[in-house]
Amino acid sequence: MQVNCGPFASAESPKEKTEGLPPCFKTVFPFYLPTFCRHDFVKDILIRYKNLKRIYGYKIDTYWSNISTAEAYYKTNMDFLKPEIRNYFFKQEPTIKTKIDDLPPAKYNPGAQVKNSLVASGCIINGTVENSVLFKDVFVGNNCVIKNSVILNNVYLGDNTHIENCIVESRDTIRANSYYCGDGEVKIVVEQNDRYIL
Repeated sequence: MQVNCGPFASAESPKEKTEGLPPCFKTVFPFYLPTFCRHDFVKDILIRYKNLKRIYGYKIDTYWSNISTAEAYYKTNMDFLKPEIRNYFFKQEPTIKTKIDDLPPAKYNPGAQVKNSLVASGCIINGTVENSVLFKDVFVGNNCVIKNSVILNNVYLGDNTHIENCIVESRDTIRANSYYCGDGEVKIVVEQNDRYIL
């Protein structure tokens, strides 16, 4: 099982076209990447150089996801709600190594309802969360409804907020009584409001 997180190669100027790339990458793929069009690893490297360089691969018959669009990112996160995929990544080899933050466990206050969701440490849940992935330090206010969504790190969702089929950007503050729903496609929510009003 493997997840391709879509490595990108881009350059700000011809002089910087190989800065930041690993030495082996520079040796194997000595190419020019103009800023305006070269950024997709599969299209711009693998397909472009398939007849010029020796490119090897191997067949996998387990889970694989190419995270190259917002929709693919959303789908991959939703896949982790399936027990067979989650169990593979978190209970078998290869183990996942991650940075540990010193955060308290998630807190479910009275009235909170959580169904088929992944809730990270530091979250405080006061509303309803269904079929969603909540990253670290997410606050879900009273009477909130979160369905089929990915809420990234350090997000504050005010009371009576409804989020459905969305990706909420990190460090957002969603005001009380807000309504966001992705109809037919994933909606990306970016709302940077003041969290605390004095």
